[in-house]
Amino acid sequence: MFGWLAHAFASTRSTADTAAWTISRTSVRMPGVELAARLPLLGGVLYLPACRSPGASRDLVAGWLVARDNLGTLLRTNELRASCMIGVDGPREWIDCLDAAGGFCARLHLLPDTDYLAWDALLAGGSSLPAAPVCPGEVACKAAMAELLCFRVGRLASFHVLDTSPLGRLSPLGRGIARDVARAAAVELAPAID
Repeated sequence: MFGWLAHAFASTRSTADTAAWTISRTSVRMPGVELAARLPLLGGVLYLPACRSPGASRDLVAGWLVARDNLGTLLRTNELRASCMIGVDGPREWIDCLDAAGGFCARLHLLPDTDYLAWDALLAGGSSLPAAPVCPGEVACKAAMAELLCFRVGRLASFHVLDTSPLGRLSPLGRGIARDVARAAAVELAPAID
C-alpha cells in the first residue's frame, strides 16, 4: 500500500508523459512457506501465476501441499519485489514473487478490496530499490492467467495445504483494475463469482 497512500494526491500525468513515469520498488526476502502462510490475510487479490512448461519441476516443499497446480510456484518464492506506478488512472501496486534464481513465479495485484494493513505487513522490513523509468517489460508479466481470488491455508493430516476460494463480491473499481491488468498481461481474466 506504500504506493496507494503515498501517491494518492500526486498529480495525474497525461499519456504523453509515459516516459517520465517511474516505478517505486521494495524488495523483501521471504521464503515461500512464510508467504503461503501469510497470503490468506490479504483477502481478495488478482493472482497471475507464471507460465510453466509441461516439464517444469514439481519439487515438493516439506510439510506443504497445493490444491491447484498453479499455486506450487508460490512455495518456491524466495523474494518479494513490490512495485508501485502512478498512471493516468491512478496508482497501481503489485508484488512479483521471485525464486532463488530471480525467476518470475507469480504476481499479486493490490485491489481496492485487498486488506491494506495485511499488504503493508507482508512488505514490512523490506529495502527500497532505486526508482526506475517505466518500460513495458516492467509492467507486463509472463503470466498463464489472471484470477480474482482469496488464498486460504488448511490442514490435511500433517500437511499444510495452500488453496484458494472465489473472491465473491468485488467493487466496480476493483473489477476495472483487474480487467486492465489482465489486458496488459495479455491473458484472460477468469470470471469472478459475485
